[in-house]
Amino acid sequence: MKKIITTIVILYTAIFYAGESYAYNVVATGKATIKNLKLRDAYYNAMNNAKLASIRWYYKENNISDMEVTEDFFKFIRSYSILEQKIEDNSTVAIKLKIDLDDTALKDARLLLNQYADSTVYLYRGIDEAILPAKQMQNTITNTLAAQQFSLSDQALFLGKIEDINNEKLVTKAFNEVNSASLIIFDFRIINSLEKFKDPNNMCEVETTVSILNKKNDNKTIQIVTGSDNANPIKCYNNAVKQAASETVAYVRDNIIQLPETAAKLQKYDIHFINANNLVLTKNIIDTLSQRGLVKSYKTVSYSQKNVVFEVDTYFSIEELSKKIQELNLQTQPSKIEFTDKKLILDFSVE
Repeated sequence: MKKIITTIVILYTAIFYAGESYAYNVVATGKATIKNLKLRDAYYNAMNNAKLASIRWYYKENNISDMEVTEDFFKFIRSYSILEQKIEDNSTVAIKLKIDLDDTALKDARLLLNQYADSTVYLYRGIDEAILPAKQMQNTITNTLAAQQFSLSDQALFLGKIEDINNEKLVTKAFNEVNSASLIIFDFRIINSLEKFKDPNNMCEVETTVSILNKKNDNKTIQIVTGSDNANPIKCYNNAVKQAASETVAYVRDNIIQLPETAAKLQKYDIHFINANNLVLTKNIIDTLSQRGLVKSYKTVSYSQKNVVFEVDTYFSIEELSKKIQELNLQTQPSKIEFTDKKLILDFSVE
């Protein structure tokens, strides 16, 4: 986050409550002093100050006093428009914004920010498929990250954006284009020279350089050497890679990306849409739940003309999610919401 030397923030009291229950329209003004003739920096600082002021107003309005608002909260701004911008006294930039806040997301900001903090993507390099098949490598790393409660919801999208995994600029560009907070790069190097073995008892060793990147350019690099005395070379290297992945991810979780105290466990269950008018309705609703951060990911299990079943991954319990759906005040609301311990039923039949 940029350090702002001198700032003044004004929040106008003109608040427009939107028709949907999960949106607040706030008019706020932010100001920032121009330092060293850097007008662009002052402009963006003033804009950020207006955004921060609108979110702080939201929490004050809702009697929430223990929320430390940072630029990470900007993801809860649905949209904004510039109403006015000017320079005052040749030294201060003032920008007035109309800001559309996501009410539902702001209520669950702690949980949703924790989800973001634990959302990571990864890639690995240096292991030939003749030694370890790609699928086996991916399963090893994916399972290791999942065991430490990292979310990999953007992994497929991230890999699909990279043409060359060895091109650092392309890798960084792909990372910046997905929502994940961190990127973990495993660079493996197989040691097959006895003279270079760190442990004489090993039959094989793997040197792993792990780079942990985030979007604030606060990057870390660690190294680890793992080995195995298995007589089968393929099993030997596989065990060494598993050990490297396990030890490095555990180190990352313990020392670099620590699990938030309020972190919730990802849950999997089904949402049943019954008596829905059409598939577009169900898709719009499930997409809304996903966009609001209420559902981490989903896939279609079955569908017919009026009934659709989605399997969802979410940090909210079935009961909590049913309440959130009612709070959203969707354009087409289910006439009845029921749930068991394994499924949530949204009934759209006309009573």
